[in-house]
Amino acid sequence: MSHLHEPQALLPRNAVMALLDEAMVEVALAKVNAGRDVDREVVAVDMHLSFMKSAQGPLVATAQVVGGGKTMCFCEAQLRNAQAELVAQAMGTYRAQVR
Repeated sequence: MSHLHEPQALLPRNAVMALLDEAMVEVALAKVNAGRDVDREVVAVDMHLSFMKSAQGPLVATAQVVGGGKTMCFCEAQLRNAQAELVAQAMGTYRAQVR
Protein backbone atom coordinates (compact mmCIF):
# COMPACT_ATOMS: atom_id res chain seq x y z
CA MET A 1 0.00 0.00 0.00
CA SER A 2 1.33 3.49 -0.84
CA HIS A 3 0.41 7.05 0.04
CA LEU A 4 1.76 10.14 -1.70
CA HIS A 5 2.51 13.58 -0.24
CA GLU A 6 3.61 16.31 -2.69
CA PRO A 7 4.02 19.77 -1.06
CA GLN A 8 7.49 21.32 -1.10
CA ALA A 9 7.31 22.53 2.52
CA LEU A 10 8.74 20.48 5.37
CA LEU A 11 6.24 17.98 6.68
CA PRO A 12 5.79 18.17 10.48
CA ARG A 13 6.69 15.09 12.54
CA ASN A 14 3.07 14.49 13.57
CA ALA A 15 2.08 14.41 9.89
CA VAL A 16 4.87 11.91 9.16
CA MET A 17 3.54 9.74 11.99
CA ALA A 18 -0.03 10.02 10.65
CA LEU A 19 1.05 9.01 7.12
CA LEU A 20 2.91 5.95 8.37
CA ASP A 21 0.10 4.99 10.76
CA GLU A 22 -2.51 5.25 7.99
CA ALA A 23 -0.39 3.10 5.67
CA MET A 24 -0.05 0.41 8.37
CA VAL A 25 -3.76 0.57 9.26
CA GLU A 26 -4.70 -0.08 5.63
CA VAL A 27 -2.52 -3.20 5.30
CA ALA A 28 -3.60 -4.42 8.76
CA LEU A 29 -7.28 -4.03 7.80
CA ALA A 30 -6.72 -5.97 4.58
CA LYS A 31 -5.13 -8.81 6.56
CA VAL A 32 -7.63 -9.08 9.41
CA ASN A 33 -10.64 -8.81 7.09
CA ALA A 34 -9.44 -11.23 4.39
CA GLY A 35 -12.04 -13.97 3.92
CA ARG A 36 -14.40 -12.63 6.61
CA ASP A 37 -18.11 -11.89 6.31
CA VAL A 38 -18.07 -9.25 9.07
CA ASP A 39 -15.57 -6.42 8.76
CA ARG A 40 -13.39 -5.70 11.75
CA GLU A 41 -11.52 -2.53 12.61
CA VAL A 42 -8.00 -2.25 13.98
CA VAL A 43 -6.77 -0.14 16.87
CA ALA A 44 -3.15 0.75 17.51
CA VAL A 45 -1.61 -0.98 20.49
CA ASP A 46 1.95 0.24 19.98
CA MET A 47 3.94 2.27 17.45
CA HIS A 48 7.66 3.02 17.20
CA LEU A 49 8.88 5.70 14.83
CA SER A 50 12.39 6.63 13.66
CA PHE A 51 13.24 9.78 11.70
CA MET A 52 16.21 9.67 9.30
CA LYS A 53 15.90 12.88 7.23
CA SER A 54 13.69 15.94 7.02
CA ALA A 55 10.43 15.15 5.24
CA GLN A 56 10.28 17.48 2.24
CA GLY A 57 9.06 17.27 -1.34
CA PRO A 58 7.17 14.36 -2.87
CA LEU A 59 6.96 11.53 -0.33
CA VAL A 60 5.69 7.97 -0.64
CA ALA A 61 4.64 5.82 2.32
CA THR A 62 4.62 2.04 1.93
CA ALA A 63 3.62 -0.57 4.49
CA GLN A 64 3.52 -4.32 4.89
CA VAL A 65 2.27 -6.84 7.41
CA VAL A 66 5.20 -8.76 8.90
CA GLY A 67 3.40 -11.05 11.33
CA GLY A 68 0.51 -11.62 13.67
CA GLY A 69 -2.30 -14.00 14.42
CA LYS A 70 -6.11 -13.93 14.64
CA THR A 71 -6.39 -10.65 16.52
CA MET A 72 -2.93 -9.03 16.49
CA CYS A 73 -1.20 -7.66 13.42
CA PHE A 74 2.45 -6.56 13.27
CA CYS A 75 3.31 -4.02 10.56
CA GLU A 76 6.23 -2.00 9.24
CA ALA A 77 6.10 1.18 7.16
CA GLN A 78 8.62 3.33 5.35
CA LEU A 79 8.46 6.92 4.11
CA ARG A 80 10.74 7.75 1.16
CA ASN A 81 11.46 10.97 -0.71
CA ALA A 82 11.68 11.52 -4.49
CA GLN A 83 15.26 10.18 -4.48
CA ALA A 84 14.01 6.97 -2.79
CA GLU A 85 15.92 7.89 0.38
CA LEU A 86 14.45 6.64 3.64
CA VAL A 87 12.97 9.62 5.51
CA ALA A 88 11.24 7.75 8.36
CA GLN A 89 10.24 4.23 9.31
CA ALA A 90 7.77 2.80 11.77
CA MET A 91 6.77 -0.46 13.40
CA GLY A 92 3.23 -0.84 14.68
CA THR A 93 1.11 -3.40 16.48
CA TYR A 94 -2.63 -3.36 15.77
CA ARG A 95 -5.46 -5.30 17.42
CA ALA A 96 -8.53 -6.35 15.43
CA GLN A 97 -11.98 -5.95 16.93
CA VAL A 98 -15.56 -6.10 15.69
CA ARG A 99 -16.94 -2.68 14.76
